[in-house]
Amino acid sequence: MIPYRRCVGIFLIKDGRIFVGQRIDVKKAWQLPQGGIEDGETCLEAARRELFEETNISSTEFLGLSCSYRYKFPMRIRMILAKKWGRLMYIGQEITFCAFRFTGDESEINLQKDSQEFENWKWMSSDELLKSIVYFKKPSYKMALAKFKELNFF
Repeated sequence: MIPYRRCVGIFLIKDGRIFVGQRIDVKKAWQLPQGGIEDGETCLEAARRELFEETNISSTEFLGLSCSYRYKFPMRIRMILAKKWGRLMYIGQEITFCAFRFTGDESEINLQKDSQEFENWKWMSSDELLKSIVYFKKPSYKMALAKFKELNFF
């Protein structure tokens, strides 16, 4: 059986809005910073590492974690990933979301990284976020948003 990839997604919050990046490989796709959890790494450690690797952001205050949610990759994406990896390694992702408050200055944000993920970034409301993300991630984002709103993070 093909497993789900363990990963984290980062809700970075400033003034009730959420940081999102526009993917460099899919021009109309916006998403939260996210990435895989490495062996021996906690969700929190992975979230901090991924946020820094993708955005250069380290000025944060940890707020909390969501439950883990699963989503399957659509067949088209599975085929792209299978070509990239030489075989299909994951059927989808099991994602845990971490919420952080941004405590720095926006001048800290730098998307120009060695393996650049995002072309652009902006702050979005939770409603804008749900309208902007790809359909197969929407249920997990929606559940995490509900939990974080319940905890008054927004």
